Amino acid sequence: MMRINYDIEDLRAFCCLVRCGQYTAAAEVLCITPSALSRRIAKLESEIGGKLFERTTRRLQVAPLGVMLYERVLPAISQLDASVAEAARAAQGDGRTLKLGAVASVGYSVLPKVLPALYAEYPGVFVSIRDSHATVVTQLVEQGEVEFAVTTSVSFPQSLNVHKLGTYDYNLVYRDTGALASLPAELSWQDLCSLPVVGLHPLSSTRLQIDSVLHANAIPRPWKLEVDQLATMLSLVRNGAFVAVMPTLFDVRDQGLSVARIKQPDITRDFYIVHRTDISLSSPARCLVGLIRDHCDLISRGAPTTDRP
Repeated sequence: MMRINYDIEDLRAFCCLVRCGQYTAAAEVLCITPSALSRRIAKLESEIGGKLFERTTRRLQVAPLGVMLYERVLPAISQLDASVAEAARAAQGDGRTLKLGAVASVGYSVLPKVLPALYAEYPGVFVSIRDSHATVVTQLVEQGEVEFAVTTSVSFPQSLNVHKLGTYDYNLVYRDTGALASLPAELSWQDLCSLPVVGLHPLSSTRLQIDSVLHANAIPRPWKLEVDQLATMLSLVRNGAFVAVMPTLFDVRDQGLSVARIKQPDITRDFYIVHRTDISLSSPARCLVGLIRDHCDLISRGAPTTDRP
């Protein structure tokens, strides 16, 4: 068996560089110099025997080998950190931890609405949320690293119980000001081509789905700029210079933003709660699943949702 000598800090640096997309930003997060970060990546590439990034004069692009490594290493490092933190909490007398997975749309829009009610019922519980794309969070459930996950459609293994929560489509989210103040309540995907639309990175499940449908309908992709994180996307929209495509799960009214429904063609997506068939959910997990279901039922009926006490 081939043995590869690697340093876990090199792997952390690699994951940070993938997330940040540039050496300067990643080095600031890691509190090291860009040259030190470059040496870490070069060392890791040397040990692996392949390039993790494609370097051009314009941008840093993750190579296929880097994408594969990132998708496998990130959950492992997160689990390692979580295990050490859990051991520390157990040593201090608090061992109750609820681990769940969530795709970004749910983590950003649904969980903040329901977690206060969970803490009202279980004030001592520690919640660990592993938010990533659908394939990763489903794998986390299958591997037993989280009790359950809220995820979108993937190829679910037979070892998982899969329960549909609902279906969402997409809104255009924007700040109702300036030239954007006259947007109609409903737009077609073709209409978006004339707007400054910011999109998520091309490997996100939302972007993959939308791009595929637009291509099949001979509609140009509307993206003028792309980001990795929802927080960055919302910041750009709040600034008033950009608009964004977001699932209808997002309630952005409390952030001072407006929405317009996107139709023609209709693009919809199902989302689910999944957990392993061979385990029983803990009491806090069952409580949180129920809260998520209730919240999603309100959304599907078009009823207003509020934070619970």
